[in-house]
Amino acid sequence: MRNAITAEWGKTWSLRSPWFCVVAAVLLTVLMSATLANDFRYDLAQGRVTGTLPVLDPLSAAVQVGQFALVALAMLMVTAEYGTGAIRSTFLARPRRRDVLLAKTLVAAVTGFTTGLVSAAAGWAVAALLLGEHAAPGDPVAACLRLAVVAMLACVLTVATGFLLRSAAGTLTTMFVVLAGLQLIDFRVGQYLPAGASVAFGAGDGVRHLLVLIGWALAVQMAAGVLLTRRDA
Repeated sequence: MRNAITAEWGKTWSLRSPWFCVVAAVLLTVLMSATLANDFRYDLAQGRVTGTLPVLDPLSAAVQVGQFALVALAMLMVTAEYGTGAIRSTFLARPRRRDVLLAKTLVAAVTGFTTGLVSAAAGWAVAALLLGEHAAPGDPVAACLRLAVVAMLACVLTVATGFLLRSAAGTLTTMFVVLAGLQLIDFRVGQYLPAGASVAFGAGDGVRHLLVLIGWALAVQMAAGVLLTRRDA
């Protein structure tokens, strides 16, 4: 298993596109967080709002945007090999296909958590700096860790979805709907779906929503593992 993880790690970071995705995730989060914080300062100056703003408010929205760069990275780890036919060589080298799924998932999870944490920390620092005295007190460590976990689970979901669909366009569209589109559903139902649960957990609304996210990730991973052993590459 260690060899499979090492191989997937090497394949991932020997290309330029994953590095671009990581940089894009951080920049998108920072820029979006700065923009939303600056909008609040502008509204204050215009007298439209008063008081303070929790830094987590603009940061959560910013991370939701930035995480799609990580979704793209996790998607490419799977669909790029299907697109070029290289997945056949991967399965020949590692006949136990679930090992390939697990190795790609672990690499994506580590990348998602690390990049998500860096993005969240940078976004918090920029938003807090721009808000200044208008920033409401909050716990940056806990908030950034929660958002990093959300990004990690988004990558785990994406890898499994990539194996299920084997299409870049289909995977990216599905993940956009799952992580963003489903937020339009009434929260009484949406809290049990990945989009609503990720927003609620990121905002610090209990561990129950984390369990929902983990449940979805495990379910999709199990489905991908079953299909991998039952169909051709």
